[in-house]
Amino acid sequence: MDELLRERDILNKNMLKAVNATQKQIDLVKLHEQAKRTLEEEIQNYKDEAQKQRKIIFQLEKERDRYINEASDLTQKADCVGMHWPFDKGKRREERTL
Repeated sequence: MDELLRERDILNKNMLKAVNATQKQIDLVKLHEQAKRTLEEEIQNYKDEAQKQRKIIFQLEKERDRYINEASDLTQKADCVGMHWPFDKGKRREERTL
């Protein structure tokens, strides 16, 4: 009878160890799942931010191109006006005399 009681105590002790080990594993799994969710949220935030920055870059590139075209147009207009500018004749005379 004593032997059966001792065996029961050993089995109970082993069962408690197994329950504790199982609980530790469950806790670790929960921690890893939470860390995974947190990382997935961070990744999504980075993706969203990258998308916003791509939109901003696209808008800035469009604006840059518009300014380049505008500057080119103004340069062409200035060249055309420069040919007809009345002061050009005066400058040419001055340049000839020098």
